[in-house]
Amino acid sequence: MPDLDTPWNTVGERLRSARTTAGMSVRELARRIGVSASHVSQVERGIGAFSVPALYSVARELGVSMNELLDPPAAPSGSRAARRSTGRDLAVSGIVQRAADHPVIKLSSGPRWSRLTVVGEPDAEFLEVVYAAGTPAPADDIRHQGREYGVVISGRLNVLVDGAETILEPGDSIVFDSHLPHRFWNESDEDVRAIWFVRDRITGGSVPHA
Repeated sequence: MPDLDTPWNTVGERLRSARTTAGMSVRELARRIGVSASHVSQVERGIGAFSVPALYSVARELGVSMNELLDPPAAPSGSRAARRSTGRDLAVSGIVQRAADHPVIKLSSGPRWSRLTVVGEPDAEFLEVVYAAGTPAPADDIRHQGREYGVVISGRLNVLVDGAETILEPGDSIVFDSHLPHRFWNESDEDVRAIWFVRDRITGGSVPHA
């Protein structure tokens, strides 16, 4: 089975390319997203990782989508994932994605994201999010455009949205505007598994798509 994790050296290469295209220096990007220039440099070289807040800030400042930064490398031709990209039944048509084929990335000091779509959706993220036991709260609030919908499948997720705090248990769900300051963490001794859907842009109609 192919490795569908997105390594941070791949993210770093894409980050460097997007930053160069935007005509922005490492120091300027670091200033805008509130981290050190050495941290940005480490991520670009594949020896560091961003937190969730920093990752959303990077995408915003460089004018790129999360998918552009996080999609896994293309599967080699002849691989299981590549073979599933062609064919006529739903399992190979780009409509169904098998559990073993979910692209995965681990965020710095935070959750593991698994994308639940075969390819990145424009203006949306459909994710399985896993917070390991004892995952600390982010040091900074997360804020970005869009709207979020989440449901906890297992475990107990600590949630802080716009200054109000609660714990979501299995079956509990949450919906809120993503521009509100928010943080998620897991102070329990059990992993948390949740399904998350994020609409990156709010329009007057439905939006395909954290």
